[in-house]
Amino acid sequence: MLGIFCSFSIIYGQNYRFTYNYRSIPDTLNKNNIINEDMILEVRDNKSVFLSQKKIISDSVMIADAKKGIMTMPDPSIQTKYIVTKEYSDVKTRLITEEFSTSYKFVIVDERPLNWKILPEKKMIGEYQCQKAVLDFAGRQWTAWFTEEIPFSDGPYKFRGLPGLIVQIGDSKEYHVFQLKGVQKNNNNPYESKVDKGTNTKNLSFSDFVKFYKEYRKDPVKEFKQNAMSGKIYYESEEKRIEHMMLVEKLNKERIKKDNNIIELDLLKK
Repeated sequence: MLGIFCSFSIIYGQNYRFTYNYRSIPDTLNKNNIINEDMILEVRDNKSVFLSQKKIISDSVMIADAKKGIMTMPDPSIQTKYIVTKEYSDVKTRLITEEFSTSYKFVIVDERPLNWKILPEKKMIGEYQCQKAVLDFAGRQWTAWFTEEIPFSDGPYKFRGLPGLIVQIGDSKEYHVFQLKGVQKNNNNPYESKVDKGTNTKNLSFSDFVKFYKEYRKDPVKEFKQNAMSGKIYYESEEKRIEHMMLVEKLNKERIKKDNNIIELDLLKK
């Protein structure tokens, strides 16, 4: 674990990047398929952003290429496509994703409280003295280890609200586990999520997102089929159009079937 090069007594007002390994098993029927991805929690100015390290790199390349007039596609190896932002002045988290639409970015505002139970048990994780806390959230039972040595009430994904940074957190079956692996001052420009305020952004409350997501799981290519039928997608013939629509629908239904162990498990409840 990377060391800290200054005292955390002067941490406020500075930018830090915390690197986590995120280990997940997306398909309970194929537990040998384990996904590992480095994630970044960037803290600055009483707010934070959490996203894939690969996405930060990919976005930087795309921006640099765009300035040269070169069109570059996002890195296809990015596994975790969402961004989570938090403002420390309120309890809201915002999850930003383009996963469900080619036309819109969704900004999902979540105001659910995190009702932590802090336990007396302590242990060392790396160089940090950590304390145990447990939480029922989103259909899973979570165990977290936090350290008061890093005075940020924050952590990976939507997790926050403990008296120190979350060093490790995982669900009871260890299907989703985040482990802090590096800490450093961020001397580079802070990452900006580039959420447009125009017509291509849709803001949803969490309750509205639940309704949308359940419908999406039933028909993940609804938007694609509408575009194909309306002529927004060009095909050489009607036969080619039907053939392509059937293939896309088949592939996406297979993808959804294998994506049965999402981090917020209660979204899959009927």
